[in-house]
Amino acid sequence: MKEIPITIIDKDITYTIERRKVKYIRYELKSNRLKLIIPNNFKGDIETYIHKKDKWIYKKITEYEKLNEKLQKQTFGKKLINRNLNQLKILSQEYIEKYQKILNVKVNRVQYRDMTKKWGSCSSLKNITLSKNLKYLPDELVAYIIYHELAHILVLAHNDEFFNIIKKEFPDYKKYDEYLTQYWYLIRNI
Repeated sequence: MKEIPITIIDKDITYTIERRKVKYIRYELKSNRLKLIIPNNFKGDIETYIHKKDKWIYKKITEYEKLNEKLQKQTFGKKLINRNLNQLKILSQEYIEKYQKILNVKVNRVQYRDMTKKWGSCSSLKNITLSKNLKYLPDELVAYIIYHELAHILVLAHNDEFFNIIKKEFPDYKKYDEYLTQYWYLIRNI
């Protein structure tokens, strides 16, 4: 897709256009890149429609820049772990066995996938999916994610009952979540 430059208030960004079978224009903003999903039969002036959302786009870009600056400071000097997928599977299996005993649960199946929005998931069938990106994380974060997903075998929702289970093994779980955000930032910038 061709990236087209545009200025939103005082910020220079780029946008791309994707035509799809949709009824209305959709705006997706990731980093400083705007993606417009427009109906196949759209004939209007694209930039006019972009500028109708100037305030929203500007706000989102500013939020992204602040978060990016904060994460850049927080991750200064942090390094990604260099494991291959097989090493990750061995490490994961150790934690799965450990936490199955602690939580008194049994995983049905474990699979590894390229995941762009999360570290793992657990289905109601007790199937665990782990992101291949876990190979870049320190051991304690891999452990935390696996414990988190196994806890979902007991409670699927992210509610008080679930977090009470998490707190038993990881009382400072919010700190682990912060570290995960920092590592997500590092991985995204590989």
